[in-house]
Amino acid sequence: MADLRKKKVAKLVSLMKREGLDALLLNRIENVRYSTDFRPVVSLWFQNSYSSFLTADGDVVVLTVAGDYTRAKYYMPWVSDMRVMHSSGRAEEISKVFRDYVKSGEVGYDQLGLEGFHALRKAAKGVKLVDVGAEIAEERAVKLEGEVAIMREAAKVTEASVRAALKSARPGMREYEIAAEGEYAARKLGAEGMSWSLATFAGPNTGLMTRHDSDRVVKAGEFLILGYATIYKAYNTDITTTTIVGSPTAAQRRLYTATYDAYSAALKATRPGATTLELRDAAEDVVDEYGYSQYSFSRIQPILHGVGVNVYEPPWAPEPGMDGPSAELKPGHIIAIEPCITLDDNLEVGGCRIGETVLVTESGYELLTDGKPETHDSLYEN
Repeated sequence: MADLRKKKVAKLVSLMKREGLDALLLNRIENVRYSTDFRPVVSLWFQNSYSSFLTADGDVVVLTVAGDYTRAKYYMPWVSDMRVMHSSGRAEEISKVFRDYVKSGEVGYDQLGLEGFHALRKAAKGVKLVDVGAEIAEERAVKLEGEVAIMREAAKVTEASVRAALKSARPGMREYEIAAEGEYAARKLGAEGMSWSLATFAGPNTGLMTRHDSDRVVKAGEFLILGYATIYKAYNTDITTTTIVGSPTAAQRRLYTATYDAYSAALKATRPGATTLELRDAAEDVVDEYGYSQYSFSRIQPILHGVGVNVYEPPWAPEPGMDGPSAELKPGHIIAIEPCITLDDNLEVGGCRIGETVLVTESGYELLTDGKPETHDSLYEN
């Protein structure tokens, strides 16, 4: 892990030099972790609790709230400069780090609210603040070999979560009970947490693409969608599986087949040099052939996204209704391909979504996950 951490810092130092920066101020949790291995508290309420500071010479400073300072100091001996950061007077505390290490010049940052930006610019006289958040995300998107190795492990954790949920699913269970089985399985294998509240929804909720669990009781003959992503050793992997609780109707088989064929078309198009627009169009062409174009979820959300230390990161498919932004795939990109068709005007049939985590290789792709349910053969019309 120490060697991998050094390589990640070296990537960020290389980015600084390309951008003509003297240092980086990182405030996004995924960037703090990427640069230091700092493990944050997984909570919406700790989004602004941690920062890291890197210089072009490779110096690393960690700033954390007081509640995490002691454990961070103990478990992170490789960080020689660790400081407590308060919610009040934060700009002055960060500007002191600037003065201690760079004094003047250009410092890149990944995220600063408007108020924080103006406060820091006022406190850090002589330093020019430069927004390089997008550039940092792009740099992280191409994974190192050590990161890929961890994500292969992480994929097995998410798979186990999906398998446990699928095994437990039966008529009469509530959606949140199925989600609980999935989360328990992931935690038993070392997951730090869930990337989001495990999306577990059935019946009409699949046609509405609810994207969270509820207390609704699952009934026989309903589609069940599991949108599961877990965090393991800092890295996220993402699987979306659709199964049938009971026996499918002809309409459900056709919908599942269309979705699976759309996913397969995008997967087949995955290779270095291909664009995310090409993958999107490959999937959409299939959806159109089946006559479901008005129901494709890509009209609401991109059909693919990158995964890594952040569960949503570059490369992205184009925004709904647009042909951009479109990114060129590179070896080392890891993406989640997840086309979806939702019959929001026919909730008796519902909706279907299928997605896996995929590594772009030198010659094509490697599937990191396999979330196909046991019901695949009964649902898929060969």
